[in-house]
Amino acid sequence: MKESKKRLLSKKIIISIAIIILALLLTYNLVTADTIKLEAKVNSTETEIKDEQELTITFSLDKYNEIEKGINAYKATLVYDKNIFEEVLEKDFKNQNNWEELKYNKDTGEFVAIKRAGSITPEDIVKIDLKAKNDLKAGKTEIKITEIVSSEGKADIQINEAKVEIDILEDQQEVPDVPENPDKPDKITSEKYEIEKDYILRISPETTIKQFKENVTTENEMTFLDKEGNTMKDNDVISTGVQIKVGKTLQYTLIVIGDIDKDTKITINDLAKLKLHLIKSEVLTGIELKAAYIDNDDEVTINDLAQLKLILIGLLNL
Repeated sequence: MKESKKRLLSKKIIISIAIIILALLLTYNLVTADTIKLEAKVNSTETEIKDEQELTITFSLDKYNEIEKGINAYKATLVYDKNIFEEVLEKDFKNQNNWEELKYNKDTGEFVAIKRAGSITPEDIVKIDLKAKNDLKAGKTEIKITEIVSSEGKADIQINEAKVEIDILEDQQEVPDVPENPDKPDKITSEKYEIEKDYILRISPETTIKQFKENVTTENEMTFLDKEGNTMKDNDVISTGVQIKVGKTLQYTLIVIGDIDKDTKITINDLAKLKLHLIKSEVLTGIELKAAYIDNDDEVTINDLAQLKLILIGLLNL
């Protein structure tokens, strides 16, 4: 009899424990479900970027669950690769749908904003502008919004992070095509300029590509390249060091009279460089030396300095 009572008591204890565990599990599930009130999304205007390309990401809140009074504050952290993008500043944030008073800490990536009326339906929260740096290598990068916390005035609501992946395309500089013309030998002549093996000299300061073309004769296509290798246009001004390709086989360096510092014109800086050369303090070589032959006698003397000074003050014309 006592043994039966013991077994009955044991069964009651086991049942009671099971009921308690079940109740705890149900309570946990309800609490867990209740805490997942919002989801975050991040979208980007671009899925691929190249050097110096701009994009905008949009941070949104979605799937509102049991939000009664409306979300009226949030805090989050922007995470991006500072080796890929230029530094994001507060001015790069644009509030959406009446969110306001946004503050951003560029050192930590944290930002915070409020909404007076409160948000009760899915909506865009903020747009963020980013700009890619130069010399990017091909690959992928992520832009993330993390550590997201919002509130409707009852308690903090934790939100899972959101992110977007961007493909990085390596920018390949295009080399201008030089048209083929086998019927015409590569040749260029001029009655105004001096043409040597590798140089075209005696070009006046501030001469445009168009003006240069008007003073040379060739049946071949001409391509002009600046010091960065970019193709120049007719309205661009020639500086000492500009390269010209004639047809497929000829290439010359252009020398502008007096443009020693290669900025397209004669300035006080060119005068200073010529002075330093004359006293052997900073000796000119190469194309800079050729640009210093003001009187065209293939050597730099005090006469070149005098003529450069007269040109600079408008008393001598080239």
